[in-house]
Amino acid sequence: MQGLLLTLAALALVAGHLLRLPNRGGWLGNFAAFLVGLLLVCGLVRVGANAVGAGRVTPFDGFVNRAVLIAEQTDAPLVVFNGASFSRNAIDDERLTAATSERGYPHQMINISLEAASLMERDHYLSEFLKRSRRAPNIVFIEIAEMTDRRPTFIFNNSKFSTRAIAQFDLDASLWTATGLAGGGCLGLTDCVKESGLLGVHSMLNVLNVGLISQGKTLRNIAPSSSYDGAMVARQDIPVKEREQNLATILPTEPKEALNWARSFRTLQRERLLDNGVERVAYYFPPVLSPTERQYAANLCAGELAAYVCIAPEDPVLLSALTGEVWLDDAHLLDAGAAIYVNWLANQLVQRGVLDDEVALQ
Repeated sequence: MQGLLLTLAALALVAGHLLRLPNRGGWLGNFAAFLVGLLLVCGLVRVGANAVGAGRVTPFDGFVNRAVLIAEQTDAPLVVFNGASFSRNAIDDERLTAATSERGYPHQMINISLEAASLMERDHYLSEFLKRSRRAPNIVFIEIAEMTDRRPTFIFNNSKFSTRAIAQFDLDASLWTATGLAGGGCLGLTDCVKESGLLGVHSMLNVLNVGLISQGKTLRNIAPSSSYDGAMVARQDIPVKEREQNLATILPTEPKEALNWARSFRTLQRERLLDNGVERVAYYFPPVLSPTERQYAANLCAGELAAYVCIAPEDPVLLSALTGEVWLDDAHLLDAGAAIYVNWLANQLVQRGVLDDEVALQ
């Protein structure tokens, strides 16, 4: 890696020499020469980093490496779940693999879920898995959640100016984020201005390669790690009556669609996944205490996503089983709650025929 850095530094010096103005010019000419040189050097840095697989390393690269390793070690049909922290705390892929195996299905379940992740960030790591895996998943389940559909800049809630935040705002993600903000993905004018400003700064930091190779690591060398976060101790005290009331409340389902930008993103994502060899794209949402958040998923399943397998957690049997001390907080399950959900989810996959070879593929 040190050799790469020295090579890039040498290229920067050469570029700076070649782009010198022949005569002293005005400030506009000097600025233009500086800008061209800066962009050229940034481009060379990006090309060199891509050539050796270097990047801004985040813990999520370990999730991808584990997923790739699993795909390489098995010939079983692959089912990948891609979501945010709702899924990271709810889907133990080893437990789900065992549960479906007990029901006669050999499928290998893989969880690639990231906490506090926008649609674009989740899609990036899913794409990384597809790029590096020797085969495409048979089925990809995409989490649908009101929180991430309505907040394209969700990352700014907790990780501004982090390596992770800078890494996700490449050109494609920046354009989608800007589209989301323009399409209703912010809370009023002040919020739109603030989020747009943060988007611009993070996009520029991405273009300038800030943190791209300073860590001196290549993504493939990150130790594999499990996405599932099986928490054992609650971090929020939720009164029993509040839990029971929320879980007993199932709001009426009305067929609806997400904001235009989120719906368009899912449409193009689905087309790209199918073009890359994925046989089927499906959707789901893990259980949460909020009836309105559960209703949002159910509404999309009945509306925008009615043509696809879409599993919302509005089953009274499931919700009644989750009234105990199985919640990390009001939106995430403890390991005991995840065990209940995974068993229910395995039954749903079987009952809906999702894992049957003879089911018509989307």
